[in-house]
Formats: sequence, C-alpha cells, structure tokens
Amino acid sequence: MTLPHLSPRWPLYLLGSLILLLSLVTIVGERGALHLWRLRGEKIRIDETNYRMQRDNEALRQKIARVRHDNYYLEKLAREELNMARPGEVIYRFSKAEARREPPAIDTPEPASPKQRSKR
Repeated sequence: MTLPHLSPRWPLYLLGSLILLLSLVTIVGERGALHLWRLRGEKIRIDETNYRMQRDNEALRQKIARVRHDNYYLEKLAREELNMARPGEVIYRFSKAEARREPPAIDTPEPASPKQRSKR
C-alpha cells in the first residue's frame, strides 16, 4: 500500500496547524485569555465593593464612638430617630405633602372663541 503523494512541506503544515490550535486554546480555553479578562473585571468590581464596605464600616465605628461618648449627639439621635422631646417642649410637624404643594393657580377667564364673539 502506498501513501498518496505528500508534499515535502507537510511538516511545515503540521507545525502551523499545531501552533494555530495552541493559540486558539490559549485564547478561548478554560483558563485562557478571555477567562482571565473576565476574572480581572470581577476583581475590580469586588475591590470597589470592598472599599465601599470598609468606608461604611469606618463611618459606623465613628457613629458608635460618638454615641458612647458624646451626649449631645446621643440626644440628637434620640430626637430625630425616636421622636423624643424634653419636658415642656412643643414639637410642630408638617406633612411633606403640604410642604411640596404648589400655591393655588389664579383662575383667569379664557378668551372667547370667534364663534362665541359673533353670538354676542
């Protein structure tokens, strides 16, 4: 049995195909460049979330310290969040709907249409 006539460049074609296949696997494979690119984006999002949470935690720590050591701040929180008042104080409450309400429009008569003018 004889093999069909092979080109003398068949090792070159085989090497080129192998390089192309390895490049494709490197880019699209399970741990390829695209996967790495997605992981970097996810890391950036996680870092931003982490930074935001650390900033929020620090603000909460400062608030806890103020509640423990600052009586004026504690009184302010009691007034705002628990609606507490000192004895003898009068508290006025305004509903948000009244505060946002626009002043009433002035009623002006509409001009008469040409048909109404001719009837007069």
